[in-house]
Amino acid sequence: MTSLVAGRGNLRLVPAIRLSPPRRRDPVSLIERVELWADRRRERRALRGCPDGLLKDVGLSRADALREGGKPFWID
Repeated sequence: MTSLVAGRGNLRLVPAIRLSPPRRRDPVSLIERVELWADRRRERRALRGCPDGLLKDVGLSRADALREGGKPFWID
């Protein structure tokens, strides 16, 4: 599947990107659960610190980033 996008004065076909939800990891041990929580905290903190231009590139607004970044690490 391709999408038509505008380039510098011309149109071109590029492969479409399908975004799927992240794979759900089921932690089986306490250590894995703590690692999952640490990953979530680190990712949400990074998301809150992203500049607006980068958020726009990935299709998020500042409000989306703040909403996701404000979730506690133990909530999926």
